[in-house]
Amino acid sequence: MAEDHDQSRITQLVSQAHADIEGADYAHAAELLREASAIQPENALIRDTWQTLQEQESRGPFVRLVKSYLNSKNEKHGWDAVAYVEHNQLSRDVAEEATQILMDFTGEDAIADRITGRLLKGHLHARKYLAAHFKEKPHNIFERFFDRGDDSTEGLFVVLLDPSAWSSEDERITALRDIFMLSLAQMMEAGLAHPERAMKSISRALVAEANHLNGIIDADGFDVILSSMDIRAPPALRSQATLATAKLLELSPENSQKLISRYVAHKVQYPTTDGLVLAFSAAAAIFPIAPQQSAAMFLTQGFLEGLPELVMSRRSQRLEQAALELLSAACIEKTCREAIAKHVKFWLEDVAKTSLDKAKANKAALILVKIHEAPAGEDSAMVSDSDDHTQDELVARFKNVVLSSDEVVKQESVEGLAYSSLKPRVKEELAKDKVFLRELVKVMSADGAAKPLIFGGLTILSNLTAYRPVRTEEQKRISQLKAYANSKRPAPEDPLDDDAHVTARCAKVLQANVVPFLVHECKKASPNVLSQILGILLSLSKEQKHRGTMAQQGVIKALLQVNETVQQHTTHTQASYGKSASWTAAHILARILISVNPHHIFSNSTLPITTAVRPLVHLLDDDPDQEQRDLLPVFESLLALTNLASAEDDAREAIIKLAWTRIEDLLLANNPMVQRASVELVCNLQLSPHGAIKFADGTPAARNRLHILLALADAEDAATRRAAGGALAMLTEWDAAADAVLQRDRGVDIVLGLVEDPADDLRHRGVVCLKNLVTAPGPVGGRGREKVKAANGPAVLKEVLKETKNPAILQEGVVALKALL
Repeated sequence: MAEDHDQSRITQLVSQAHADIEGADYAHAAELLREASAIQPENALIRDTWQTLQEQESRGPFVRLVKSYLNSKNEKHGWDAVAYVEHNQLSRDVAEEATQILMDFTGEDAIADRITGRLLKGHLHARKYLAAHFKEKPHNIFERFFDRGDDSTEGLFVVLLDPSAWSSEDERITALRDIFMLSLAQMMEAGLAHPERAMKSISRALVAEANHLNGIIDADGFDVILSSMDIRAPPALRSQATLATAKLLELSPENSQKLISRYVAHKVQYPTTDGLVLAFSAAAAIFPIAPQQSAAMFLTQGFLEGLPELVMSRRSQRLEQAALELLSAACIEKTCREAIAKHVKFWLEDVAKTSLDKAKANKAALILVKIHEAPAGEDSAMVSDSDDHTQDELVARFKNVVLSSDEVVKQESVEGLAYSSLKPRVKEELAKDKVFLRELVKVMSADGAAKPLIFGGLTILSNLTAYRPVRTEEQKRISQLKAYANSKRPAPEDPLDDDAHVTARCAKVLQANVVPFLVHECKKASPNVLSQILGILLSLSKEQKHRGTMAQQGVIKALLQVNETVQQHTTHTQASYGKSASWTAAHILARILISVNPHHIFSNSTLPITTAVRPLVHLLDDDPDQEQRDLLPVFESLLALTNLASAEDDAREAIIKLAWTRIEDLLLANNPMVQRASVELVCNLQLSPHGAIKFADGTPAARNRLHILLALADAEDAATRRAAGGALAMLTEWDAAADAVLQRDRGVDIVLGLVEDPADDLRHRGVVCLKNLVTAPGPVGGRGREKVKAANGPAVLKEVLKETKNPAILQEGVVALKALL
């Protein structure tokens, strides 16, 4: 009887242990098995169960944690599972088992959603497992993942867009099309809990694989997407619908435009208040994407003329808002702006002055600014005094809103000022208002600041700091001819936009503490925003007095990071930075490094001096965005490299390695400033043995380089002679270089020309060269003394020593004279 009881107890314990192992409660299973082993240590069933337990434990805790959370909703185990899957690699069997468990789970759950998303995004085995089982039940998998949350839905798309997860490309495309159609079907369901999630799936599929989805969307599907742009909808839904529409227009422009026109026209021809809100919302969202096609609809006969009456008769706040959004968006197109000014201006002025809704009043004011302002390149000279007065009122209004605490309308006020600040007199007004500038920077810097607000604020700063582009005489003549051809008198340049006024505005912007904000934004900026930031920094760096402050506020490190980011994005990215971003960043870097001590900037190992060399060398090539070459960046890069070359040998080595061939070419540049800067850089590079060897290794190439340097030591420009003389003074310490000088027909004459120069610094360089030639060891020194004597060198040297009071010249000259006597 006792044996039967023991066997029954063992069976019960082992059975419970198996259940615990299945439920991932390994600690309790071990406790049960220890009790069973105490009853019958050699029992084969107990031994097999122990082995099962050990196998499960050796696979890591992930599956256990997932099971524990899903079964018991123990949040600690759930977050532990999230942390584990984020930071550890999973074996194939663990990834597959966890994926199967999560495929079977139903319902909305934030932690399960996070686990699912991280598993699919981070582990190929999980993606392959889901792909292999997707064909069996695509509808079930989509619904479960969609209901679970955003991370799970995104994880599903990671699988759909990963060719390596699928056995064939055909299977992947079929699955993608299935999910796309299921997402569209979700959007058509009434009362959908998360429409933005379904729309994000639609837009993501279109952005990634539009060519495989052509033909799926019919008129009803397009209507669903267009209706999602409703201004009453959440911003996330509207932005995803806009993105999907943009991709559809790109994929099939004629058909998409036809469907859009049908959608808008139907709702306007048979108007209901709700239908008009939908039509105006969709048209406003589409205008920036397809301005020409949208303008054709917008300018339909009778539409604008009757718009104010149509909106006012409905007495709908939402309809009025939608109409204002449409008018604001339409201002992107010149003909539409003119039509708005002609037919709707008085209504807009009434809304701006009388509306109790601050947001609508501000939106109307913004549109008024837009129709008063002509973008660059359009004729804005003919503006009446009354228009100027109206604009002044609007600028004052927008400034007050930015300075107030009303967050609802700040964004549109900033946009309004962005348009207004195209005019020089408005630039001056804004720049002189220190309180406004500091508040603008503060508003942009606030946590959670909207992207449009930041973009508008940067546009204001860009307008305030932008210098007139430098134009050649030829470009000026062409501009005049174009104006005459268009029967327009060339507009005179506004004196408020000359360099002196812009530099003064830049100083005021700098005082508003804008640089730390720009440095911070660089780290996360989109290509368009980054372009604005770099343009502002380039303008600020033009004035030499600003550069030290900019360096102290972290600009150099930020610029180096921008260059690194752009380089990383050149081969694979959704964001196209282009070459201009790295070019502009390098130009700003060059300007600042001209004016600061490199030792103060690169004094620690976290920012080696060599990191600045490559972007500066990049500037020595042609600007990819300039039709006619601008030599200013080249000149400033050479000056910055010269400054770095004076600091330490690592910089000199990097410059020689990366830029020597280009520097050699620039020694023969037609522009005297560029040529001078090149010679000064070469002079500093002689502090490195690798720099000196380029002239002193005895090869024909080295002798030719030395010949060029000798010619530059005889140039008309004193600064060029000084730099070339300095390089020769260092080079002639090498026997091969001294011998190469002596072999040139006019080599000694050029050196004596330096000796006789009235400027002490040039005279000192010449005397050092002469000393090196006549004191060189062996046959080289003998030839040197012979040639110098033949050129009447001793007499020249004696005369110089009589005249000079410079101790350095006297010291070196006495040594040379002793060798000659």
